[in-house]
Amino acid sequence: MKSTAIIDIRRNAPRTWEDCLSRFLAWRKAQGAAPRRLEGYNTMICLFFRRFPTAWSATCRECISSFLSQDGIAPTTHNVRLKSLRPFFEFATREGAFTESPAAEFKYKRGESPRIIDHPVEDLKKMLDAIGTDTFTTLRDTALFLFSLDSGIRPTEALQLRPSDIDIHLRRAVIRATTAKTRTGRTVYFSERTAGMVDRLIQVRPEEWDNAVPVFCTCYGEEFSPHTWTVQLRRYVQKAGLKRFFAYDLRHQFTIQYLRNGGDVFTLQRNMGHSTLSMTEKYLALSDEDVRRGHEKASPVAAMFPAPRKRMGKL
Repeated sequence: MKSTAIIDIRRNAPRTWEDCLSRFLAWRKAQGAAPRRLEGYNTMICLFFRRFPTAWSATCRECISSFLSQDGIAPTTHNVRLKSLRPFFEFATREGAFTESPAAEFKYKRGESPRIIDHPVEDLKKMLDAIGTDTFTTLRDTALFLFSLDSGIRPTEALQLRPSDIDIHLRRAVIRATTAKTRTGRTVYFSERTAGMVDRLIQVRPEEWDNAVPVFCTCYGEEFSPHTWTVQLRRYVQKAGLKRFFAYDLRHQFTIQYLRNGGDVFTLQRNMGHSTLSMTEKYLALSDEDVRRGHEKASPVAAMFPAPRKRMGKL
């Protein structure tokens, strides 16, 4: 009986960070990482090695420490940087470039209390007045503004919706798994007023635009990027005389209004497309007044001793 031959297969470790980055991005893409996530990895890792050209060496840990401890950066920036560096260097270690990950000992920072996104209704109306509906661009922006505020959809997800994804009659939109951030499809719903505005936008599309052209596209039928949407909102903010308003504010505003109107956090989690409840809880930055009102409704002592009703005066 022949003995089995054992072949020593040695891993071909990447010799440069560029080679490792190329392999890392290919590996993450094969895992199903979204294009925006891949772009984020590439941008942050290239930024790191531009600032520290000698980091692909035994000094890597010190370079990472300097990058993360830069003066003036917020905890959020620290965490964003680490979210790219940690998986990259874990991959590099598995590929044989390092004996142990130089980023392993660094931890995420706990940031400050999240900013409460609670725009007054008057400000929302001012934004809509500033946008208008006179042109295709302003009609699109008004429809997108209402749709985002009404459904809580992520900007990147909204801008990839196709006409076939939206059911005007049932007032719902399907977010395909291929375009969802978490790669899990879901359905979001919207009001009758929003449905009317979105339907109006779809009706003015040129006949030659097929289903591949997104609902919220440019006037040339091209993709409308999140960055351009942010720039547009900045212009409307100035026109409305407000201080600040970001695309993601609409998603935050949806969450706080949803809870104020009696929605529960578990349904909210599904609507927001969060894989875990802890992700949803990050959005629950309720104001002190919300907490006070919630306590008044839920207090067991208040339920035991209800306040007497005020008597009506004589007519």
